Amino acid sequence: MRIADTSIRRPVFAVMVIGALVVLGWISLGRLGIDLFPNVEFPYVSVVTTLEGAAPDTIETEVTDIIEESVNTIAGIKQLRSVSSEGYSQVNIEFELGENVDVKAQDVRDKTTIALQDLPDDVDQPIVDKVDPDAAPILSVVIAGDMSIGALTTFADEVAKEAIQRVRGVGSVTLVGGREREMRIWLDADKMRAHGVSAAEVVDAVRSEHIEAPGGRLEVAGNTREFGVKTSAEAQTEEDFKKLVVRFNAGQAPTRLRDVARVEDGLEEERTFAQLNGQAGISLEVRRQSGRNTVEVARAVKAEVERVKTLAPKGMDIVIARDVSRFIESSIQDVLKDLVIAIVLVVLITYFFLLSWQATLIVATAIPVSLVSTFFIFYLFDFTINMLTLLALTVAIGLLVDDAIVVIESIQRDVDKGIDRFKAASTGTHRVGLAVLAGTFATLAVFVPIAFMAGIVGRFFMQYGLAIVFSVSVSLLVALTLTPMLSARFLQPESSHWKFLRPIENFHLGLETAYGRLIHYAVRYRYLVLLGAIGTLFVGGWFAGQIPTAFTSNADRSEFQGAIELPVGYGIGEAKVATAKIHTALSDVPEVTDVFVTVGAGSQAKVNQLDLYVLLTPKQGRALGQFEIIDRARATLAEAIPMATKSALAEVPWVSGGGITSADIEYVIRGSDLEKINAYVEPLMAAMRRSGAFVDVSSTYEVGRPELQIVVDRLRAGDLGVSARSLAATSRIMVGGVDVGTFEAGGKRYDIRARLEVPQRQNLKQLEQIQIRSATGTLVDLVSLADLKITTGPAQIDRQDRARKISVLANAGVGVALGSSVDVLNELLDEYPIPTSMRATFEGQARRLGETVQAIAFAFTLALIALYMVLASQFDRFGQPLIIMLTAPLSFSGAFAALYFGDQEMSLFAQIGLLALMGIVMKNGILLVDRANQLVVEGSDLKEAIMLAGPERLRPVLMTALAAVFAMLPVAFATSDGAEWRNSMGFIILGGLSSSTLLTLLVVPAAYVLPADMKRGKQWLASKLRAAEASSPHRDQKSTPLSE
Repeated sequence: MRIADTSIRRPVFAVMVIGALVVLGWISLGRLGIDLFPNVEFPYVSVVTTLEGAAPDTIETEVTDIIEESVNTIAGIKQLRSVSSEGYSQVNIEFELGENVDVKAQDVRDKTTIALQDLPDDVDQPIVDKVDPDAAPILSVVIAGDMSIGALTTFADEVAKEAIQRVRGVGSVTLVGGREREMRIWLDADKMRAHGVSAAEVVDAVRSEHIEAPGGRLEVAGNTREFGVKTSAEAQTEEDFKKLVVRFNAGQAPTRLRDVARVEDGLEEERTFAQLNGQAGISLEVRRQSGRNTVEVARAVKAEVERVKTLAPKGMDIVIARDVSRFIESSIQDVLKDLVIAIVLVVLITYFFLLSWQATLIVATAIPVSLVSTFFIFYLFDFTINMLTLLALTVAIGLLVDDAIVVIESIQRDVDKGIDRFKAASTGTHRVGLAVLAGTFATLAVFVPIAFMAGIVGRFFMQYGLAIVFSVSVSLLVALTLTPMLSARFLQPESSHWKFLRPIENFHLGLETAYGRLIHYAVRYRYLVLLGAIGTLFVGGWFAGQIPTAFTSNADRSEFQGAIELPVGYGIGEAKVATAKIHTALSDVPEVTDVFVTVGAGSQAKVNQLDLYVLLTPKQGRALGQFEIIDRARATLAEAIPMATKSALAEVPWVSGGGITSADIEYVIRGSDLEKINAYVEPLMAAMRRSGAFVDVSSTYEVGRPELQIVVDRLRAGDLGVSARSLAATSRIMVGGVDVGTFEAGGKRYDIRARLEVPQRQNLKQLEQIQIRSATGTLVDLVSLADLKITTGPAQIDRQDRARKISVLANAGVGVALGSSVDVLNELLDEYPIPTSMRATFEGQARRLGETVQAIAFAFTLALIALYMVLASQFDRFGQPLIIMLTAPLSFSGAFAALYFGDQEMSLFAQIGLLALMGIVMKNGILLVDRANQLVVEGSDLKEAIMLAGPERLRPVLMTALAAVFAMLPVAFATSDGAEWRNSMGFIILGGLSSSTLLTLLVVPAAYVLPADMKRGKQWLASKLRAAEASSPHRDQKSTPLSE
């Protein structure tokens, strides 16, 4: 090859070319980010709108539906989801993965602005954000201390939150458990009745008396000077507010706010709560911006937290309760260790076969050169150092030396024959050049389709596929430049090997001799060999049927999370009691170190929902597995919180947001009537619980929300001159409370809120005494205008693609794979067919599992086509590629057997490993067939050619195969953090490559001589036909006409 000859003649040029790549890669390495998995940015936009006091059904029709209708016209929407709860609407728009989230977010803002004119007048401005509301926080910073909650909140909000929000990459910081300062106006119904004042008049008076209004400008002295004019009448203290005039009375002293209400400079109502290990505090839930690097953002936030600690007053503690980056960094460090172990093992197996430290070092050079150079490509393509890219490099280690091994083994044979090293380097490289190119291109033909699979799976594994493509491509360049150049200068003949290595050399020669005899029998009994190969396919099929399927394998992260919902209507008080019980219960569970519980921390701020995060002893230091601990915690919490309506514990998901729930299974049923959907769902959930294949079975349907309904009597209200709007406004002020305005203190503005005194709104009789001003000016009791009654209604209305829906959520049972759980659910769905008026789909991880199978099936088909085209182009034959491609199915028996005996699942990683296996195993067949073809060209027949090529290529075949096998050993048997995800890939490549190598050495020679059999068969058939034709009688006479 010309490139090899050039490198041999010009060594400095070869070194400089490779050296340039290494230098660029080394510089790029320090600039790469670190993350658990490749950064996949979900094109996800949320619209949050609040209408204080509105019921869920009102929110659905008056807010959610209007916004959905408006944004639904935007192109590229994949799914539309919404939640309508009390005073809160959240519309989540998921776009196709190829869409630009910035452009789509602006489109949503434009559509929302148009829809705003159709929303109720008192609705708050909709908030459009790219931050996925379902995404989990990457950090939780807890602030606690021996001081008032007000002081803690002030520091958390004004110092800590402000500082963290300014950190680059932070998307949002939610304050949980804090209570900000608020001026509370507690209206007294008795005093208001005595002074003849209504609640609406009190609110209007505060708004009109508590003002700061511009007054234009004042020019004086012939317009030579100018002043701004401002009317300042803002109240700033509790006393100032007490003095505000509510009503002017003719000839009497005015009625002031202190006459009809109690003014308190206090704290806002408690709606959230946070507790770490039994101590209450304030939590700052930090979420990263969509698309930003988790570890990078977490490191920056933690550095800022350390700075904030120096500003904290004495007695205040600031600790990080949740840190997602901790597991990420630990996992990456462990994969790096596996990488180093794999390199050492590959170098040792190379030395075992080459028995020359010069040759081994030349081959080993390909590993660091290819790896470091790949980092430069990472930098150009904006890749990160993550679990998948490092796993790709670990897989690649066994491939990086393949080309160099084949080249140097060929050169070594010529050197051992006494040929000049420079000539040997050239002729040896030329002899195997085609096989090296074909083998590398076959590998690339498999990994390129992996990099371009469709959907979320394709996005995640793009970096994996391209990382192998980049590194193997560089190794090819090294094998054709640096390897022959170094071999020409440093390679020594076999006679120079140390004497104690002679037994190993004799073992190699004996192995080649034994294999030569084995090939003789394989070729002689070729049809029996091929029949046995077919039999291995049935064996592999049986093993494949025994292996459970899953989206990803469960990983022991030494942490887990959960959610507990109390009955609808439970307040913050009950939630705090339940929080204390949770801490007490989980503290008794073995290996639990930290228990972090938040109330009202979700996007909907439900006070009856408790989110918990539990940290465990590191897996290396405990005997119990994480999922066994979770199972014990589940049973403990069931006893401690028996009133809980929903309870779910699960591992921390490896990806959150993007419509992926934390539950393993989400089965969505859509229809128009929630009660009918629920009537179908309840028996289905009962059957799921009885099956034993599921835990944490629940639905998103929430009913029984206590509701006070004020039913207006239109006739009485009309006769008394009271409009429905004024009645509703007064009821809202007195019962729910309203924000009247804001006031300034210390450079910051705080809310002013008016509401009826707590003791005066404890029963219906008290509420009936609320007074409303009529059109005639008199005050009328509420009981004269409306009927008050307590009813129940939906607490939340969920929709998907503009239809109401209920989701059935469940986790796979203990020891049950996700695929098995889905199969059980499908069987139950046959027993409980969905009514024709409803539609159902799988969402969450179950949906991703289905998408994965489709994506990998497509990539598998594309890889087979690409492999055939590459091999046919390289060998310039249509039939021979099929002989080489026989090696792929021969790997299945070992691959599935390894998964079966290794107790692994057919997870996403295993499926990708199976696909990668096709490209890896092809090299064995290529090496054999390429050399046999060369011998055929030199004059040998097919049988003689393959029998000579086999022993000659045995050593490089075994070296390349064992190099890949040994590189996979650390991956398959790792027990470190995150090892469960990659174990299955290690086992499937380990088993598949082992079985394929052993069978290839027999099956390929047997199949190689089949064309000769076919040729002889054609000749035999042709001779028989000619003989039959020759023996048949000739009838040359013409028949006599009838007329004769």
